[in-house]
Amino acid sequence: REIARRFGFASPHAVTDHLNTLTRKGYILRAGRHTARGIRLAGGVPTGIPLVGRVAAGTPLEAVENVEGHLDIPGHFGSGELFAVRVQGDSMRDAGILEGDCAVVRRQPRVENGAIGVALLDGAATVKYIFQTDRGYRLEPANPAYRPIDITPDDHPEFSIAGPVIGLVRTLNRGRGVG
Repeated sequence: REIARRFGFASPHAVTDHLNTLTRKGYILRAGRHTARGIRLAGGVPTGIPLVGRVAAGTPLEAVENVEGHLDIPGHFGSGELFAVRVQGDSMRDAGILEGDCAVVRRQPRVENGAIGVALLDGAATVKYIFQTDRGYRLEPANPAYRPIDITPDDHPEFSIAGPVIGLVRTLNRGRGVG
């Protein structure tokens, strides 16, 4: 009743609906439905993007909003020193990496053989499949319009690996309104 008065709700039922929603979304914890003053914050306001359910890429699933958690971008990609780079060009399009995507990279000097990573070559950065060879490295694109780049210490003494690409962040319809 105190909450209803404070917020100008006409009935206590409106308070219950709001409290149920805040509980479901993870903002508050409740000691029990009929416990007076049994409301407390759930460890502060959740950060990140709410993860509210699942969507099918095949047969449609029932759409039920049920907060599963919050998509904490750094936490979602695991531990380590992370950074992101915006992709320019289409050399990795067949790997699903498109121009304008943000590639999330874990900073480390090595990648698994054949993994997608970011390499630094003569002062420029590139994202490619990285293979170790007998003579150095081979950077392979995922688009037949581009040629692989062979790296040897003699030809490219400034070559280094920035780290593996561990995820992508993509915004659809950039700059376009809905309508």
